[in-house]
Amino acid sequence: MHTLTNLALRETFFSLHLRRGDGMLVHSALHFLGKPEGGVEMILQVLADTLGIDLADPSPTASEGTLVVPAFNFAFARGEPFDLHNTPSIGMGVFSELVRKHPLARRTPHPLQSVAAIGRYASELADCHTLGAFDPGSAFERMVELDFKILLLGADVQAISLLHYAEQRVGVPYRYWKEFHGRVRIGEQWEERTYRMYVRNLDLDPKIDLHAVQQRLVDRGKWHSQAVNYGLISLCRMRDFVEVVEEFLREDPWSLVTNRPTS
Repeated sequence: MHTLTNLALRETFFSLHLRRGDGMLVHSALHFLGKPEGGVEMILQVLADTLGIDLADPSPTASEGTLVVPAFNFAFARGEPFDLHNTPSIGMGVFSELVRKHPLARRTPHPLQSVAAIGRYASELADCHTLGAFDPGSAFERMVELDFKILLLGADVQAISLLHYAEQRVGVPYRYWKEFHGRVRIGEQWEERTYRMYVRNLDLDPKIDLHAVQQRLVDRGKWHSQAVNYGLISLCRMRDFVEVVEEFLREDPWSLVTNRPTS
């Protein structure tokens, strides 16, 4: 297996124009990038150095940039309790869990679709408490307002969770609102709370393909990638991604669904 070196990663981030002060929503599939030299912690340190994040100082003024990862866990929908500080992310990868468990990480309180953040805007994002994870006033909307970028570390365009923000804004016909009620612990006490999610219609079981979105962003010079070992590291602005997804959905709300209904 190829090795992902500290130097190669720094050079890749530099070539993609990651800069101090940037805000990044990171989706990862690290196995495509090779075995990280020094472990997954090396990737976090290089990214923190690049963005200007102090991983030892909890003061928001100590950091210029912000790192955010998805910390989703859908067990709450099956009746399991959600503990903000202890419930792990599931299926988000080792890098997301590393960030979530970092002593300086702040997590948003949505029990199904939370994010974990470190750096300048971590506390502000964690204070965005909305019934739906992609609602107006949510951490996802705030990241778009702050002009955050999406960074894919080996992950494909299909991994981008911001899709759901655009789907909700447009009101796609293959999703509907569903409420979930259960026990959550955000502070010291357990409480009974209700949250909501814009869920897929399982009768339709829509299969989404975002590669046309990626290609339109490439054509406009708004998607940038660099090959690293077995995969790619890719970057785009959250605003640009939302704009293009909404273009497709407003032209035809089924345009990204590969198994659209025939009648």
